[in-house]
Amino acid sequence: MAQVIQTSQGNYLLSDPENGNLSSERDILDLMGLFGDVGSNLLLISDGALHPDFFDLSTGLAGEISLKLSTYRVKTAIVVDLESIPSLRFREWAGECNKGREIRFCANLQDAEEWLLDIV
Repeated sequence: MAQVIQTSQGNYLLSDPENGNLSSERDILDLMGLFGDVGSNLLLISDGALHPDFFDLSTGLAGEISLKLSTYRVKTAIVVDLESIPSLRFREWAGECNKGREIRFCANLQDAEEWLLDIV
């Protein structure tokens, strides 16, 4: 489901990028349960780990997941090509998320890791 990534700047949890297995609030809570192994509350999610319903705001999945992450103050980078998402509403919502400090949508893994670990 996830692996611990250790870097000289800190550790974070990387979700399994292939399965599209993050499809509920419970899945996020299960993932967060692994933070004890990481030693931090930093999470990197690739778009392949997210169920397609996440990108359709009418399902409520993105709201449920982001609320859970915000409630538990999990700093989360999500790697996704926003231009490939057909929903304008989703892209606008992602832009609003990017103005905050807890959830950021990034175009690639390097940008996501740099933001997550505050590498300047």
